Amino acid sequence: MFRGDRVLLRALTKDDIVTLHRLHEDVETEVGAIATPWLPQTVEQAVAAYEKREPDADKVDFAVESLSGELLGCGLVWGIDAFNRNGHLGFSLLPEARGRGYAPEALRLLCDYAFRIRGLHRLGLETLVTNTAMIAAAEKAGFQREGTLREHAWVAGSFADVAVFGLLAAEFAG
Repeated sequence: MFRGDRVLLRALTKDDIVTLHRLHEDVETEVGAIATPWLPQTVEQAVAAYEKREPDADKVDFAVESLSGELLGCGLVWGIDAFNRNGHLGFSLLPEARGRGYAPEALRLLCDYAFRIRGLHRLGLETLVTNTAMIAAAEKAGFQREGTLREHAWVAGSFADVAVFGLLAAEFAG
């Protein structure tokens, strides 16, 4: 679908959901990545939810895969506001794919979809201030830090600060 030098974005499949369920089982990482309370979920429940999902023009999910066919993680464009032409990016890599330089390129491919295909004008990306890997990837992909939301997220028993990033279509290098 969207091919870079090292990764590609493609539609999620049921088989991907089975593999990506490992991300959900990593509770400490997952609670910092989702905006809802973490709940236990079996692989079967995750697959059932995937199969029941309805198409949603405001949220587009992708599998992130290496060019050799290894599933690396998932990404999404979410909160798409067609009137104001903005949205947000989300992204998560499986543990074995982290630290291998895939994230900036995957983020750029998500941006390409959002700007070129969906015609968005602005993208936001939010992450915990302690997520140095995501912050580095966002900056390498061209995002600018716009601020910090103090004690904005409830994460594993305490409030945490959230770093806010933005990227405009005119700033995107493609």
